Amino acid sequence: MRELDPKIDLQLLLGNQILNVLQGGVIEGIRKNCEGNSADVGFRSMREGNSLKVQETLLPQFYALCEEVKTKLGFENPIDFYITGNSEVNACAFYSDDEERPHIVEINSGLFNLMNEEEIKYVVGHEIGHLINCDSIISGIFHFVYPDEDALKRCPGFLLGRYKLYNQLAELSADRYGYMANENFDACVTAIYKMASGLYLEKMNVSIKTLMEENNRRLEYFLKEGGVSEGTHPVNPIRIRALELFAKEKTQSGLNRGMDELVNILQDFLYSELDYALADFVAAASIIMTQIDGKRDKNEEEVILAEMADFCLFPHKVLKQTEKGDVMKIFNESIAKVMELAPYKNIDLLTYYINVAFADGIIDEKEIELIYDLGKKVGLSEGAIAIELGKKVQKDFRPLASALK
Repeated sequence: MRELDPKIDLQLLLGNQILNVLQGGVIEGIRKNCEGNSADVGFRSMREGNSLKVQETLLPQFYALCEEVKTKLGFENPIDFYITGNSEVNACAFYSDDEERPHIVEINSGLFNLMNEEEIKYVVGHEIGHLINCDSIISGIFHFVYPDEDALKRCPGFLLGRYKLYNQLAELSADRYGYMANENFDACVTAIYKMASGLYLEKMNVSIKTLMEENNRRLEYFLKEGGVSEGTHPVNPIRIRALELFAKEKTQSGLNRGMDELVNILQDFLYSELDYALADFVAAASIIMTQIDGKRDKNEEEVILAEMADFCLFPHKVLKQTEKGDVMKIFNESIAKVMELAPYKNIDLLTYYINVAFADGIIDEKEIELIYDLGKKVGLSEGAIAIELGKKVQKDFRPLASALK
């Protein structure tokens, strides 16, 4: 096995960002104090009572397979494996942060009806990969803060986008561990498509050659058209291409280059051409506003980055690139692009501009002039601009005691 890193740098970066934004260390402590071991005990109890536990004396062949995969992946912590009576071709992993309790990997019985030994090794390796990467720690913290659909509505767009992309990259990384478990690329591909279709592919005379040809055709669609992806898993054409790169590339640099294109597709699922134009607009608008008083304080920086982070993955990077470029050109081109793609966004453009102007708590006459100039540029009357300014004043203006002299 070549020495290629199964971890994905962007996934690690996003994981750290999510933990930092959610103050992971603090929140995890609160979560543990609230829940104790109840989640662990409940999940484990259901498996102990309603599933078949894999043991050397009970299921020796499958037990040996699981231990072989564990050893091959270098995972030394104990895992309890369970088989549950479920026709869905799927499996899952449950990370235990209690040293007294083993991790759990649950495999649905439907999987055994369709898969051969090499394919099952991939599935077991994939789930152990999630344990190695501690993926459920981040998901546990996220879902503690946002436990249901109503709570999720208050999740900032920039955080939700990062969490979705993190999950997709986590699956690509786990796929690599699945490949490391059997070092059989064809078996990994057939396993993925069996889980996707629920079909016994051999019985249907579907060959690996046909699967790969079809996968490549569908990948071309996502490369050219973008498509959409709503689930926690990447679409299969991307999963399989990413796994093919890991299996066949000879160097880490070659793997990283190949992955860049796929990661860009995943980002395009989250951010549209309109989003990128809005990010450019906020970046340029903030720089123009900053030039009035010659500085950008922490409050302004937070407002600017929070606005931009809804529209791009790396707001700091976009802001720095804009600062180095022709700011006015970027400003005007971004306005033109937004008005071309979504002319109804003219009020939004004005609102972003007003938010940046008010971020430092000071109403500057020159900033007000710029706001009126922008409003007219996007087709708003002076009265409409004044109404939006008035809303901001009534909602957020706070007089400063330091003005008393």
